[in-house]
Amino acid sequence: MEKKFPLIALLVVVLALGLVILPKKENPAEITPKALLNAMNDKTRYLTADQVTHRIIENDPTLCLIDLRPAKDFKTFNLPGSVNLSPDSLLSASAQELYNQHGKDVVLLSNADLISERAWLLLTRYAVKRLYVLKGGMNEWSRTILNEQTLPSTASSSDLELQQFRSAARQYFTGEGPATAATEAPKPAAESVPVARKSPSTHGGC
Repeated sequence: MEKKFPLIALLVVVLALGLVILPKKENPAEITPKALLNAMNDKTRYLTADQVTHRIIENDPTLCLIDLRPAKDFKTFNLPGSVNLSPDSLLSASAQELYNQHGKDVVLLSNADLISERAWLLLTRYAVKRLYVLKGGMNEWSRTILNEQTLPSTASSSDLELQQFRSAARQYFTGEGPATAATEAPKPAAESVPVARKSPSTHGGC
């Protein structure tokens, strides 16, 4: 019985040495709480539906759209070039490869703001650069781009130009004329919003 104690003590020492020698698993670098607070107060992280739409139509090579909606919603309707990621996989190695692409602006989107805001907070904490949120998500994008809005007679020239842009964008994404697209435009939903017909891919690619 007494002979077992030296063996146990030796085993404990060996295990302790192993913990010291083995390399520690490194976590992604985190920014300071003060830097995170400053980033949260910076509203330039938001991109409007018009801004994102313009960059899609112009085939902007710096745009990387990360769609955080459920896969079934993404397959039903998605923005051209977008990549579908589960919120649970945001810190995976494959996801980090997307964020670390040189010269890319990463734009997070969901149905509304809640999920994409949480994702933005998480990734900003881990110092992901050039990170943005589609303001209002796909609900706002659908309302802004797919639904025709009537302007008052007092509308300014800039308002009229914006309406013309949205009308052209609606035809681009639906393949139909403005009037027809307006009557068939889907209503915003809490969990799912129809996806643009322009992109048949269910995988996307930044």
